[in-house]
Amino acid sequence: MRPVVRTDGAGAASDPLFSGASGAYLGLLLAPPIVPGLKWVGVTEAWALYAALVGTVTAVTTVIGWLLSSRPAVAVTVGATRARWLPAAIAAVYAAVGFASLEMSGVSGVLAFFFGLLAVLLGVAVAVMSQTRYTAAVTAGAEELTRWRASWPESAQRRRLHVGGAIASVATIGFAVGAVFDIALLQYISQVLFPSGFVLLSTGGTRTVVATERGLEVRLPIARRFYAWEELESYELDAESLVITRRWGTALRFATADIDDVSLAEWTLAERLSDD
Repeated sequence: MRPVVRTDGAGAASDPLFSGASGAYLGLLLAPPIVPGLKWVGVTEAWALYAALVGTVTAVTTVIGWLLSSRPAVAVTVGATRARWLPAAIAAVYAAVGFASLEMSGVSGVLAFFFGLLAVLLGVAVAVMSQTRYTAAVTAGAEELTRWRASWPESAQRRRLHVGGAIASVATIGFAVGAVFDIALLQYISQVLFPSGFVLLSTGGTRTVVATERGLEVRLPIARRFYAWEELESYELDAESLVITRRWGTALRFATADIDDVSLAEWTLAERLSDD
């Protein structure tokens, strides 16, 4: 069970970045249905449809951004649960429906597909930002036990590079083949796959881990993650790597050689987790 943190927003500053991203996310999802609605009432001019799209995205972003900017506790609440990934999943389904309806809905389907893909990116950004804000809230004032800074073990790093490179290469080749032979589906799938491979290639850097009385905080260059001790199951330490197994999800892996005080890190984990 994750630690409970205050979410009443007392003393919290406004959060324009999270609120703006959330507003833009909703704006992208709400804008495409405007087009068939306007066409149904007889508005077919390109400039009017374009203005309606831009106006809808702008209006929704502004309103939602204003509503959430004074409620920073919303981000903390969302970040405390796995539901933070739901917006990205909804946007992915939205884009898939738009693609499936291309022949029937025409430009509306195209807009739904591309706006949905953009919304997926914003949904991921919202999830990461909310997770970071929850981590900051739950670790505020917590007693620090130890910390270390380490990269991925060499073997794990090689696997990430191989898999990421393979995905990016297949996506690049697939897009080129789709462009040459005019296969739209192959081009779309390749555009979705390429970012996945790029993420694997670019996220294998050094991380800072802070062990506190409440759990482990993993600090990345642009995000922070928190794992309560109850979410972690065991650890395994050898000359190459320190592996911390989670009860649900992938294990946390660190290069042993990068850890300054291996003994202190092991003692901290041994006090709270079982040793495999």
